[in-house]
Amino acid sequence: MKYHLLEHESYRELLKAREEVKNSYLKQEKGLNDKKEKLFRSKDYAKWGYTGEGGIADIEKVQDKLATSKQAAFTYML
Repeated sequence: MKYHLLEHESYRELLKAREEVKNSYLKQEKGLNDKKEKLFRSKDYAKWGYTGEGGIADIEKVQDKLATSKQAAFTYML
């Protein structure tokens, strides 16, 4: 019986740790998306932090699409 109680306690600890990691992830994801929203509104491509091979030239090639599609723009940011 004592082993059974320890098993439940370990499971609760695991669930608690999982919930803490999940909450941390969601908080960081929200922070990142908030930064991207701000960058999207500013349209200052140099501040997007894009590190692709072509650099800012890659963004300039598709800037018309990026100016109107938030989803596409987010893929180039940070």
